[in-house]
This record gives sequence, C-alpha cells and structure tokens, in this order.
Amino acid sequence: MRKPLIVIVLIFSAVFSYAQNFSNKGKEFWVAYGFHVRMAQSNGGGSNINGQNMVLYFATDEVTTITISIPSLGYSQTLTSPATPTVLTSAAIPKAIPQDARLTAESTSPEDKGIHIVADKPVVAYAHIYDGSVSGATILFPVTTLGKEYYSINYTTRSNENNSNAWFYVIATDTGTTTVEITPSANTINWTAGTTYTINMTQGQVFNVMGKLTGTSGGGGGGGGGTYYNGVDLTGSKIKSIASGTGVCKRIAVFSGCGKMFISCDGSKSSSDNSLLTFIVFNSSIVFSLDKILSLKLFIIIVFFLNS
Repeated sequence: MRKPLIVIVLIFSAVFSYAQNFSNKGKEFWVAYGFHVRMAQSNGGGSNINGQNMVLYFATDEVTTITISIPSLGYSQTLTSPATPTVLTSAAIPKAIPQDARLTAESTSPEDKGIHIVADKPVVAYAHIYDGSVSGATILFPVTTLGKEYYSINYTTRSNENNSNAWFYVIATDTGTTTVEITPSANTINWTAGTTYTINMTQGQVFNVMGKLTGTSGGGGGGGGGTYYNGVDLTGSKIKSIASGTGVCKRIAVFSGCGKMFISCDGSKSSSDNSLLTFIVFNSSIVFSLDKILSLKLFIIIVFFLNS
C-alpha cells in the first residue's frame, strides 16, 4: 500500500499550507495503542500472536527532552535529542501485563491507557504500529489544535485475515471530567447503529469502539483468491464532547483505523495492512478529517462545518 501513503503525504502538505494558525509541531500530545490484527490473530503459524509493536517518532531541531508516559500504568520513558536536526525513535510501547497499553477489544468502560507525550521544545510526532509488512502510521497533532466534535472516517472492512475489525477511539485530554456522546453509524461489538451513548471520562482515559464483523465471502479476481473477512464501515460515527453538570465541553483526541484491510480498484485483494489515522482540526468551526484516501485512483477530503 505504498502508493496511497505517498498520496497522504501530498494531501498533508497541501492542507498545511492553508492553515496559517495551525501547526502539527507542538509540546504536548495524546495517543493510544490502537487495535492491530496481530493482537487477536496469529500469522498462520500461531507463534506470533501479539507480535505487533508500537513506537513513536519525533523530529527535533534543537536539544529537546521528551517524556512518554502512561500515567495510570506507571510507565514512563525519556528521550533527549542533540542540537542538530534529528529523528528519535522511542522504545516499544508496553504490550503485556502489568503495563499493557493495547486496545484489544471494544471498551465497556473508559480505559486508563492514554499515552501522554510532553516535550520541553516543539517537536513533530508520529505513531507507528506494525508487525513485519502489516504496518500503519499516523502523524500526531498537539493538544492546542484539538477540537470537541468529530466524525469518524473509516472504510468497509475487507481483509485476508479474520478479526480485522474497524475501530475508532476517543481520548479525554483535559483535566476534570469530560463527557462524550458517541453515535456509531454501524453496529459495533456492543452497540447499535444510530443510538447515542454517553461516556464520562477523565484525563488520559480512552474509549475504544470496534465495528462488528459480518462474515466471509469468496475471493475475487486479479490474483486475490482465497477468502475475504468482512466487517462494517464506521464512517460517519459521531464523537462529540458535551457540557456536563460540572463544566463546559472539553477537548478530545479521536483516531480511527482497522485491524487489517485492503482497498483496491477492482475489489480483489493482493495484500492488506492495518490502518491508523488521526483527524486534523484547524479551529472550532472547521474540522478536516482524512481517510478513504487509500484508493489508488481517488482521494477524498471531507470538510465538516460545525457550530462553534
């Protein structure tokens, strides 16, 4: 899926040139360890279940100290860059008890698994979740750019492996209680499409929503062959921070993706990858969400105009 990644870079470059008051460079970020198919499915041989890893990358241009922590799990690591421009790679984010940060299932209550990144100088940050060639990455956006209302953008799940659910998750990034309304556009593992659910979260908590699997179908042409494992498309699911009895609505971070999927022009598969996407927020009235840009022939930028 290397051609689509090039398209994504071009889109980001074009969008950034429009945002005079927006920057992906910052000093504080939140992310979580999104679902990868390898958390639930071995690669045939059965020996590499949980073989995926998550690392973070940081581009710096001066001496910078970066702390990565999962406060509720007692986990922390610190990186320091030299004075010259450098890209730092973190140690792998923990994926086993007692500091397991993975989102392996749909949440039934908020999970204390938010990954907090704090730098003493502005940095550019990325997250990468991979197992061999099954690899997905996303840029991260600083807390200062985050918004309060999002629509998830996913894709119809078709994969060459089972347990390849589509997903999105929300992180509470502000102190105090954050109240979030979630309305899934399709049936999830525990929720019904079109129904609004209300979740109360505190800073660093994550709520993970995973689309329902819908069965299998026969392989197609173009060398695809085999069996397709299918699931719902969560595009259009609404995630909104609302005012609670104790305060105003607060900022949230939202990410979407899939455990593993393929997109092709003729409906056949040649390979599949996990996906991992974040949403770009320019201000309180315009939200740019990027996904469904993986097609070799078509990309889409969806603009939502929201009431501030």
